[in-house]
Amino acid sequence: MTKRIIVSGSDKLMEFGYPEKTSARQIRLDGAGTLCASAEKIFCACGNVIWQLDSSMLVPTALFAGGPGINRMHIFENSLIALCAEADSVLLMDAASGAPLVVNRAGLYPRDMALDETAGVLAVAGGETGEAVLLSARSLHVLQRLPMPGMVYAVALKAGMVHALCLNDTLDTTLVTVFPGGVRQSLALLGMPGMIRCRKEDILCATEGYIYTVSRDGMRILSYIKSAGRPARMIQLEGDYLILDPLAEAVYALSMPGGCWRLMCSGAKDICDT
Repeated sequence: MTKRIIVSGSDKLMEFGYPEKTSARQIRLDGAGTLCASAEKIFCACGNVIWQLDSSMLVPTALFAGGPGINRMHIFENSLIALCAEADSVLLMDAASGAPLVVNRAGLYPRDMALDETAGVLAVAGGETGEAVLLSARSLHVLQRLPMPGMVYAVALKAGMVHALCLNDTLDTTLVTVFPGGVRQSLALLGMPGMIRCRKEDILCATEGYIYTVSRDGMRILSYIKSAGRPARMIQLEGDYLILDPLAEAVYALSMPGGCWRLMCSGAKDICDT
């Protein structure tokens, strides 16, 4: 089955089908960067503004004021949530009109944001503050601040647990898992922090040079493979993964099992599926 993939970068927005890599269309969009998408809409941050596009036609339909340094976005109910790294804040806006609703401080140059749609909870990787911040996705009210052992680069939420990738004193990664009761578990990983993704039975943790499969409780490394660069985004497509390396500005396809890598496109800043 062909999956529709959207890629931003090189001042354009591109669409292709995977695994055939059939190119459907592309449009010019100056400064095209962070993406998020629903079945009907695609949002693309370009500098301090956010373009809304029709998902089926890839045509701009609206332009919103955004914020400085948007590096993550999520759609939740009727709202668009943007993480503004250069403003150390989270912005909640109306997804239809772009009207700003609420803004709240979160960290110092926050690096990542995860959404638990069922619980209506956001987790923000607080960056240099060394904390993960939990907020209400509806009001951006701070629910909890979780101190971490170093700069926080990536977060994930699953079944009430908070998982965070932190930079430790040896410039490697510490995976910290906080259970609902407050109990913590730490696990050392090689390489600087990249991204984290929760699956049904385990967790994928990407660092510079490695992709680890970790048990769901964060206690054991189940397996690992060598990685191309330091992944920042990952899309799972049946047995394959599309992985964005922002330093190389490239999207790679990783076939599992076996760990076969191949370059899909270059000049990329973000990827999403619809």
